[in-house]
Amino acid sequence: MLGGLFSFARKPRGCDRGLPRKLALGRGGQESAPFELLIAVIVMGFVIFVGMRAMSQLNCQKCVGETEAKLEELKTKIEIVVTQKSPQTISFYTSGCFSSEDEMLIIKDETEPQVCAAYCGSAKNICTVLKYVYNGKNCDQISMIKCLNISPETVFATESCSDESCRCKDREESEGLELVGIRDEMPHGHYLLLNKSRVTDTFPTVCAYRYAD
Repeated sequence: MLGGLFSFARKPRGCDRGLPRKLALGRGGQESAPFELLIAVIVMGFVIFVGMRAMSQLNCQKCVGETEAKLEELKTKIEIVVTQKSPQTISFYTSGCFSSEDEMLIIKDETEPQVCAAYCGSAKNICTVLKYVYNGKNCDQISMIKCLNISPETVFATESCSDESCRCKDREESEGLELVGIRDEMPHGHYLLLNKSRVTDTFPTVCAYRYAD
């Protein structure tokens, strides 16, 4: 009788077995949450990295295009000064995309016929080119060469003088113009280019004055 009276207090079979299983499943979900969060953070970081790299590459391409256009302008003005004896004002600041410390611009003579053929369209033994080099951290190394249709004998004066027979007179004190020999390297700045050739000269002489900053 007593067994029958208290039989209603017994739990149905199986009821006490499901609860631990649910608790175990809950604990498993909680343990996997940090791992899933870590994966999400890694994926997000990768997406951000790829996006920033793509933007950097687009910016480099934009800078390369602007720099090439600026070099074409410099090339044209140098040729006008040498061949037409017309004074020209030029500016070597390229696109402004790169640090001046990472850029170099020179006028040089190439003595390899294949180089002259590639850039000047003729396999000459010597040709004059305008060469630009960028070697910085923002973009991959950049090298551009523009053919200068001028005589390789063209002189870009490196020293000024004050006597009357001087071609490139000293104008630094009076006008704030510093004579710069741009054949070896053209520092950043604004320039006034003058052709000081004489009728009896066999080759042109160019004075490149840089304006004071």
